[in-house]
Amino acid sequence: MNKSLVILLLVFSLTGCPGGNHEGAEFGDRQSIYIDNPHICFSVNQNDVLSRYTLERYGKENKQLLIGERVKLTYPDTCFNVALTSGVSYAVSYMLNGKNYYDSFIIDIDGIIHQLGE
Repeated sequence: MNKSLVILLLVFSLTGCPGGNHEGAEFGDRQSIYIDNPHICFSVNQNDVLSRYTLERYGKENKQLLIGERVKLTYPDTCFNVALTSGVSYAVSYMLNGKNYYDSFIIDIDGIIHQLGE
């Protein structure tokens, strides 16, 4: 069943969802995070303030990997070490400088990161 769910998620991400360019609008604007596995950064700009963040993994086991609420972090504290696994998808939401952003991606078996839903 989990393989079916992953395949279904991949199909939706490749074909898109109803709503055109408004996918994820309730989460803010789509903006990628910096990823150099196992190092991720929500921002590398010292002037940016990170005030909320989540990173979730969706695969055999769904798991919340990072969470931060009501924080005021600036670079380099906007970076975290998290082991990202290939073959599962990830979802990120965060608030930077008072604005909401989201991102979703999958890491393939070769370690290449593919953005989902673009």
